[in-house]
Amino acid sequence: MDLDRLNYNANQSKLGNLFLGFFEGLFLDGRVRIQEIEALIKWVEQYPEAVNVPHFDNLYQVLVKAAENPDFLLSRHQEVQASLDTFKKSKYFKEHTGDVQRLHGVIAGLSCDQEYSDNELFALNDWLNQHNYLKDDPIYRELLIALNHVRVLNRVSEDSKEVLKITIGKYVQLNNFGLPNLVVTSTRDNQNPDFYHGNVEIIGKTICLTGASNRHTKAEWKNVIEAKGGIFKDDLTKTVDYLVICNKGNPHWAHMSYGRKFEQALKWQKDGANIRILTEDDFSNFLEGN
Repeated sequence: MDLDRLNYNANQSKLGNLFLGFFEGLFLDGRVRIQEIEALIKWVEQYPEAVNVPHFDNLYQVLVKAAENPDFLLSRHQEVQASLDTFKKSKYFKEHTGDVQRLHGVIAGLSCDQEYSDNELFALNDWLNQHNYLKDDPIYRELLIALNHVRVLNRVSEDSKEVLKITIGKYVQLNNFGLPNLVVTSTRDNQNPDFYHGNVEIIGKTICLTGASNRHTKAEWKNVIEAKGGIFKDDLTKTVDYLVICNKGNPHWAHMSYGRKFEQALKWQKDGANIRILTEDDFSNFLEGN
């Protein structure tokens, strides 16, 4: 299978996982509001390719009817859930990575109506408890901290709602139907905290790439890096100095899973490893300036 096809399948999986979580987020409090239906249709407009994800194709017709009557979607909850369960059993769903991507959808579905009910916060806390094997994921950890008051005292306060809103706002556009925030590069005004924003030293440094690149093949990147005095490494280890996230055909949503190498690098960072994570754009801008 060629690289473009692999990349296409990976993006289909990511979109499917995201929508899977979004539906779960809508149903967290056991009701559906017109604002949530409007948000869901907006998502389909933003990511029309999601309709082509296997087992999701019949959901769009449900959405069209639900736009006229929100209760219709709630009445078809079991039908929708059956489609989502079918997707979870398909080759497109890989549990750990899929659950990280689902979580991004869950918080979007929860917040897309810009209201945060007590039931939603309790339900989100339950979701986190049921998926505690994601504890090394940065999104999971931040949400767990945001819900600490709920978890410890078993009650919801206005402060806990505000903390959760601020946390979710890092990942989704609160004023735009809960659509994912797009990845940002290292600008002074808008920085993604998962990525390194300092000076890059390439001579004698080990660089690993993950994902498909718009600019070069892996072999070409190896030549470029070595011509600059760097050391190209195909496998990620704790001795790698820079992990570069490539972005060909990838809907790079801010703070969302970029794959297992990214997740492993974040875990090693937490354990004290000096691995710096860069976007392909930032890395290329540095190379062009040197």
